Amino acid sequence: MRIPPKAFDVLRYLVENPGRLVTQDELLEALWPETYVNPEILRKYILDIRKILGDRPDKPVFIETVTKRGYRFVAQVMEDTAPASTSLTEPDAGAMQPTASKPTGPRHEFPLHKGHRLRALVIPAVLIVIAAAMASGRSWY
Repeated sequence: MRIPPKAFDVLRYLVENPGRLVTQDELLEALWPETYVNPEILRKYILDIRKILGDRPDKPVFIETVTKRGYRFVAQVMEDTAPASTSLTEPDAGAMQPTASKPTGPRHEFPLHKGHRLRALVIPAVLIVIAAAMASGRSWY
């Protein structure tokens, strides 16, 4: 399963703001600056993300919908400055010094690397998509 680029951008923005209510207007302004976009497109992307992650709106594990207000990423996000072993780019010197990780949300863990947030989001997102595809494939058999 693939995640569309804008759906990934929505997920990334929510992960970068864990536990905080992100309004629809804020998401629209952050992802489509100076462009009018129908708010219904956000609901479509959230639905796509939930489908890919296996999340449900009635029992959210990743994304909670706050009716008529916005969305909240409810999975636990861990900030980790240790370099990833499958690095696609050379880490900077600051990323080589490990620091203590601190939880900022209530549940699942998503590592975020200071200065390397995009790379840190791509790897777990790909692993989640692969795991979801494998789980859904097994349920069909």
